[in-house]
Amino acid sequence: MPQELVILLVLTLVLLALIGIVSLSLVHTHDREQRLKERMLETVEPSARPTTQHEEEFSLVRNVSRIDQIKERAAGFIGVDLQTAETYPIKWWLVPPLTLLLTVGFMFILSHPLGGYKFVWFLVKWLGSPVVWWMFTGFVFNRFTVRRNAKLVEQFPDALNTVVRCVRVGIPMAEALRTVAKDAQEPTKLEFSILADKVSIGIPLDVALRELSLRVKLTEYQFFATALTLQARSGGGITQTLETLSEVIRKRVALKARGYALTAEARTSAMVLTVMPFLAGGAIFVVQRAYLMVLFTTKSGEAVLGGAIVLMILGMGVIQFMISNALK
Repeated sequence: MPQELVILLVLTLVLLALIGIVSLSLVHTHDREQRLKERMLETVEPSARPTTQHEEEFSLVRNVSRIDQIKERAAGFIGVDLQTAETYPIKWWLVPPLTLLLTVGFMFILSHPLGGYKFVWFLVKWLGSPVVWWMFTGFVFNRFTVRRNAKLVEQFPDALNTVVRCVRVGIPMAEALRTVAKDAQEPTKLEFSILADKVSIGIPLDVALRELSLRVKLTEYQFFATALTLQARSGGGITQTLETLSEVIRKRVALKARGYALTAEARTSAMVLTVMPFLAGGAIFVVQRAYLMVLFTTKSGEAVLGGAIVLMILGMGVIQFMISNALK
């Protein structure tokens, strides 16, 4: 009985193997016949081939390696945009070491009021140092981006008016963008130069505009890209739309300038509060040096001085944060 089961199992396996081989042979034969028919259609009757329309969208997607992805994520964590890093006033890789030095100095000042509390100082030193370094680094890169974006917004209405004038006299849009790239100031000159170069090498205008809006990340540039894209796809006049957009941007710039004027008192107060302790300390040092040296020669004095400096830095940060939010 066991021998019969073994024989039956072997026969079943052989039969399944034969069925698999026959199936593979049939599939291979069918594929070969299909390829032969396609070749015959291509060589003998090219007009008889069925034509299909594929709606394709030109894209500038690039293959990014795993290492490049890690670099971009690490840079984004500290606030660096690698696509616009070349526009920073200094090399972006110099900022983290400089902010690290600032963090070391800040922790040295903070060690005077907290040095007597070993457990608290241990937590602040080893847990707070990375957070402080990250905050300093992000603040510097954000400052670079905010200053550049402010210049872009201020110069954008003039660039739009240049495009409108060029289009009205019959100049093509690509040449109008090239004119803006020649006449505008930095950083608008750089952005429109990149845009004009992409259009001149054959990249569709809507794709180049989308890349521009993604790189600049400003609402005004997104409106500009949307308006030109709709005009390129559906036709119609673009001058009135660009003029309206230019006027709206000018009003926003004027509103922001008014906000700066209204916050001038707060900014002046913050500057005075920052400068006065140093002026008062210098005057006391000249008039009564022994009275001031207590802050540098005793542990309690160093603790008071360190705490005062830390509180002043935190207060200035809070004031700057409030002013920035009010101007947004």
